Amino acid sequence: MLSLLPALHLAFGSAYTPSLPSWTQAVLPGCAQGEECGRLALANGLTFNCRFAGPAASVTNVLLLHGFPEFASIYSGLMAQMASKGWRSLACNQRGYSEGASPATVDAYSYYHLAGDAYAMAEAAGFTHDGGKFHLIGHDHGGFLSWFMAQPTVYGNHLHSLTSLSSPHPMPFSEALFGANADEEQVVASQYLTMFCLDDSASLHNDFWYLALGATAGSDLGFAFGDATTFQLALFWYTTVFLLDGIVAMPPVLSAEQILAVDPAAESVVALRGLFGTSVPWPSQGFAATDTVGNISVPTLFVCGTADTALLCTRPYALESADYVVVGCGHDLLSCGGNMTLADETIAAVVQHVGDADEVAGVAQA
Repeated sequence: MLSLLPALHLAFGSAYTPSLPSWTQAVLPGCAQGEECGRLALANGLTFNCRFAGPAASVTNVLLLHGFPEFASIYSGLMAQMASKGWRSLACNQRGYSEGASPATVDAYSYYHLAGDAYAMAEAAGFTHDGGKFHLIGHDHGGFLSWFMAQPTVYGNHLHSLTSLSSPHPMPFSEALFGANADEEQVVASQYLTMFCLDDSASLHNDFWYLALGATAGSDLGFAFGDATTFQLALFWYTTVFLLDGIVAMPPVLSAEQILAVDPAAESVVALRGLFGTSVPWPSQGFAATDTVGNISVPTLFVCGTADTALLCTRPYALESADYVVVGCGHDLLSCGGNMTLADETIAAVVQHVGDADEVAGVAQA
C-alpha cells in the first residue's frame, strides 16, 4: 500500500481551487433551530449535507470539520454560540457521511481530497471572497485534517486561526506511536488503529465494528450508516491517513502479553486483540509517518480532554501542541457525556480563541 504514495502526491500533492459549487437549501431531519440546512454540490461531482448558522454578512467566518464516527451536528451548540456573536459558520457531513459524497474506493478518501473538499466548502460559503480568510475548527479526524490543512503549503495562507479538539499535532502524535520516543501508553490505547486499517474492517467478525460504532452513530440530515458497507467508507479515513498518505505513523501491533505489560487494566484492548489477531498486511512493527505535518504559523488552539481514552492528550507528547486548554471531558468535548458545564468550557475556549485571532488579524467587528 505504501507504494501508492508517489502517485497520490503527483495527483493531489498541492492545494487546488475548485470551481464555485452550488447550494440548495432543504428541510432535512436533524437541522437545529436557527440553522440553514441543505445540500452543497461541489465541482468534483460530490454533494454534501451541510448546515449554516449566523448572518451571511459576517466578517468572521468559521468552517468546522467533524470526526469519526460522528456528524456535523456535534457543532450545533458551538455554532449557535458563534451565531449569537454575529459570526457565520458552516459544517458539512464529509466524504463517507453524506449519501451524495460516498465514493466506493479507498483512494478517494485521501487527506488531499478531503482538504480540497473542505476548502471548496469555504469558497462556496463566500469565506474566501476577495482574498478573505476564515477560521478552521476540527474534532478527532477533523482535527488531524485541520492540522494538515493549516500548513502554509496547503491552505494555511487562507486561515485566520486553527482549533483542534482532541487531536494533537500529527508530528508529536506520530512520534508517540512509533520510534525511540514512543509513548507506551498511547501505543496501547491506539491498538484499535491497527484493526480499523484492515481490509474490509467494518465487516470483519460478523460486522463487529459496524455494530459497535456505525449502527450506534445515529443519523444526521437524512444520512445514517445502514450497513457495514456504508460504514467502511468512514473507516477509509484511517486507511488513507496511516497507510496511503502516511500523514500519521502506524503503531506496532502488540500481543496480549505486551499490552498487559504496559497496562494491566487494559482488558478491553486485550479482548480486541484476541478477536482481530496480530496478522496485518503491513510491517507489524509499525512505521514512521512519511508525509509529516510541519509547524503551523496561524494562531492555534488545542483543546484536550483529561478523560479521553483514545487520544491521551495530557501525555507530554500531546502538550507540545501549543496553545492548549485542558478540560475534564473525555473524547466528546462538545457534549462531555451530558455535563454541559464542562462542555461549555470547551465552547468558551474556542469562542475566545476565534475572537482573539480576529483581533490579531485586525478584523473589524460590526
